Amino acid sequence: MNVVFISSACETLAIEYLSAALKKAGHTCHLCFDPQLFNDTFLFNKYLSRIFDYSDMIIEELRSYNPDLIAFSVVSDNFPWAARLAAEIKGVFDVPIVFGGVHPTSVPEYVLQYSEADYVLIGEGEDAIVDLADHIANSSICRTIPNVWAKAGKEIIQNDVRPLIENLDVLPFPDKEIFYEKLPHIRDSYISLSSRGCVNKCTFCNNSLYKDKIYKGKGRFFRRRSPQNVLAELIEAKKKYNYKAIHFWDEIFISDRMWLNDFMEGYRKHINVPYTCCIHVNFIDDEVADLLQHSNCWQAIMGVQSLNEELKRTILNRRETNERVKNAITLLRRRGIMAICENMLGLPTQDEQDVVNMLSFYNETRPNRLSVYFLRYYPRTKIIDIALEHNMLTPEDVEQINIGMQARSFIQGGTLNEKGFARIQSFLVFLLVLPKRLNRFLIKIKLYKILPNLGMLAHSFARLLDRNKQYDVDADRFVRRYRAFTAKKIGYFCKRFFSGNKNHVGEEVHKPGTSPKL
Repeated sequence: MNVVFISSACETLAIEYLSAALKKAGHTCHLCFDPQLFNDTFLFNKYLSRIFDYSDMIIEELRSYNPDLIAFSVVSDNFPWAARLAAEIKGVFDVPIVFGGVHPTSVPEYVLQYSEADYVLIGEGEDAIVDLADHIANSSICRTIPNVWAKAGKEIIQNDVRPLIENLDVLPFPDKEIFYEKLPHIRDSYISLSSRGCVNKCTFCNNSLYKDKIYKGKGRFFRRRSPQNVLAELIEAKKKYNYKAIHFWDEIFISDRMWLNDFMEGYRKHINVPYTCCIHVNFIDDEVADLLQHSNCWQAIMGVQSLNEELKRTILNRRETNERVKNAITLLRRRGIMAICENMLGLPTQDEQDVVNMLSFYNETRPNRLSVYFLRYYPRTKIIDIALEHNMLTPEDVEQINIGMQARSFIQGGTLNEKGFARIQSFLVFLLVLPKRLNRFLIKIKLYKILPNLGMLAHSFARLLDRNKQYDVDADRFVRRYRAFTAKKIGYFCKRFFSGNKNHVGEEVHKPGTSPKL
């Protein structure tokens, strides 16, 4: 069976794992990549996004692959893109479409209602997508597969989820080639995942939804691959790709000290390239900081979110103290590891003084970078109920969040953008490059009251002001993506102009198992 994945903007580990499972089962996989130029979470321009739209190129590419199943991996931020592109594809191809990922898992009935998806894959998808591909020609069987919801006329068929994969070592290594073939510029940095799930249950995160509802009673939620299994993947990939840096995408990379000790011993011996990871301040001390330093960690990202400890406990379900945040920054910086602190604005019960206190705290503690975002309410997370209680959201707002067609990403300003907080966000961007004494004075005179709202540019300026970006995976990939795919689109314009060809979109419908006329 020929499965074609469609992805946008960046490399997606979920697709790589699904592709590896399908190939192991004997299926063929391809990738169509939409770079979403000028229409991603970091850079948006309505006019340029139309000029550099890739829909027509993707449909032409789909013709050459002759797919039997088309698969999208979807988060809430790119659901509008996926729904629009799927509708265009359905106008040309009579091929089943499946949506999987965080957003379809959270609100499967809305995805089936507001998109051209025929199937929704819920939760962990390796086994389910193989079952779907095995039986895609028989819709009656496909509608009975665990982890799969399906349309049957106006009816939505809801199947239960199967138990969580207990032993992650049984999974094949992610299929990197499916992305590297289309994005050769990303080979220099390798993305890996050593665990699934999270040990925490933050109210704003989909992990709490998974743990408390979708996978309740279905097995241990947080699972970790063995150190030997992760090392085997990295060693194999190093021989094939000779990458220069690694980014570990685990929710909290350092949550298991025994695992970390075992893994780092092998990492130093066999890999030893600079890496980035996400940490939590409650799990770091001198011993862990030493492990990170001696294993070549160059950057650690920690989610601080708020410096109001009561708000953290009652609204976010977090227990770390400001003293621990300060200690984590100090431990990392003493060892030459970049400390990145992520923070949220627009939280329920958060007031202006909370955010001003953030200015004072970071002026004294001095992490290397501040990433400050407005809260984006994701479907069916617990913080939505809290926001309803505090009259920050209405039932109509919640319905729109579930539909998912109008939402802004957290970088684009989140669900609710408060202008006063946005001005303080602008101050936070430049805070770390100004002298402490000057900042104290500017805070005292309330300069933040008159600063402009930088909007999406706040995040871009924060990245540009970093003084050490040698292994910055995201920034490097962003620049190289725009460079490569703007050139590719311009070449496509020129080719079509000089050949006199018309746009193929809407010309014909492709039937599964037949070769479309070109």
